[in-house]
Amino acid sequence: MVTMVALAGGWSAASGMDDRPVIDPGVRAVVSGGTLRVLVELRVPRGDPVALGNVQDEVLHLLAGTGGRLARRYATVPLLALEIDAAALARLEEMTALVIRVRADDISPPYEGLAPPR
Repeated sequence: MVTMVALAGGWSAASGMDDRPVIDPGVRAVVSGGTLRVLVELRVPRGDPVALGNVQDEVLHLLAGTGGRLARRYATVPLLALEIDAAALARLEEMTALVIRVRADDISPPYEGLAPPR
């Protein structure tokens, strides 16, 4: 098992792939001139609520000193909703062990464009 993990890591580095967080298009452009509410997908072992809380705490701790602020913390899914600026985005990009993806949080009202249920 250890050999497989080591080989996988070597393959990843050799192929130019890395574990940097994916930043969705548009996020960088918006935060370069202001702030944006985003969803941050976290690297957390499945089904471990203690690990989820620990990873969320660590991300928030590492964002200290940036314009990042907590908008919502989720108890059962590996996400944080944050308001970020360019400095916070740069910091999130460095969190390769904690962050998988950063995407805009497109908040929409319930039933937008649809008739409400009867």
